[in-house]
Amino acid sequence: MNKPLIFVTLLSLGFSLSSCRDDNTVFNEPTPIRAYETDAQILSQFVDVDNVSGRFFINPDKKINASDYIVNRSREELMEVSSFNRERFIGEMEEINGLLYSIKRSGIATAMIYSTATSNTIIQGSNTEFIEIENCGITSRGGSNVANLTVDSRRCESTSFYSQEEMTLNVSASSKSLFYYYQLSFGDTSNPDKGIVVFSGIRNPRENNSYRIISKFGNGWMSIGGENLIGDGMLSVSVSR
Repeated sequence: MNKPLIFVTLLSLGFSLSSCRDDNTVFNEPTPIRAYETDAQILSQFVDVDNVSGRFFINPDKKINASDYIVNRSREELMEVSSFNRERFIGEMEEINGLLYSIKRSGIATAMIYSTATSNTIIQGSNTEFIEIENCGITSRGGSNVANLTVDSRRCESTSFYSQEEMTLNVSASSKSLFYYYQLSFGDTSNPDKGIVVFSGIRNPRENNSYRIISKFGNGWMSIGGENLIGDGMLSVSVSR
């Protein structure tokens, strides 16, 4: 057999063996990752607040529905969340936790208000010489408005009003982003940032809340301003008495 014929024969044999190997190879299809919004919605139901550190965290033992005390379907859904989406969610949560940690440590906050899918939590700050903020428990519908403010993606101009010793702060947050972080500044003519109130949370249907403002200086002129540091949305604020 001459050399060209040997070369053609070996080449044909190589193609034949390669075909056999290809026919017998089993390729496993990669497991599809669910849409992030789907898993984020599940994870958001398990977000809780650590009252000591003032940070958001995922609580896998949280009971979402009454039926979870018998058959914990919600926990089963949590276990089905992909690790990729879970890490992305935690990354977004840690961004807001970084801001919360900084302002809590600074000592300039009057109150830090956290909104989750199942709770509305107030953690009192150390800066309470000008005002204090308390939870009303229910959304207030009475009283006459003395100030209105809309905080969006930029710092808004402050507005002045004549305050009383006790007033009501009504807040409604609408956010397109998963997490949001707003700051309200209460002040007077000498300092517009005497009292700092933080509103942070995760996008959920429970967005309308009322709080009691207690002025430490009784009746007098007060100003309120605000800014949005995280999130794509709007904070609607009104003060009534």
